[in-house]
Amino acid sequence: MSIRANCTYACAALAALLAAAGLGGCFSDHTPVAAPTGRDLCSGAQPSGVVRIVDFAFTPAQATVARGGKVTFVNCSSTATEHSSTSDAGVWNSNLLPQYATFEQTYPTAGSFAFHCTPHPFMKGTVVVQ
Repeated sequence: MSIRANCTYACAALAALLAAAGLGGCFSDHTPVAAPTGRDLCSGAQPSGVVRIVDFAFTPAQATVARGGKVTFVNCSSTATEHSSTSDAGVWNSNLLPQYATFEQTYPTAGSFAFHCTPHPFMKGTVVVQ
């Protein structure tokens, strides 16, 4: 084998080794991204599938999700007032949620589900499941 051929093979082997070493970082362990906290869900743009409880109202008052989807309720009240998300038909009850606490409810069947806040029954909303 000629010197030129040896150099070509050596260069190709070195290039392959460097490429493999460079890809090694792509498969290393990465720190997972943490799920947003209740405080995070209360700021910025309204995330889909989130119903914010802001002072004495559900925002949005009507949430729409696909069948099998979930809604996260989060107490974003500016005071220490506790609220709940309680199904009018008794399907779910979050119990009292302190400020920035969250509650998730999954909706396996289509329909319209009315809910209210137990300590403040004038607070009403609906989840529409398509």
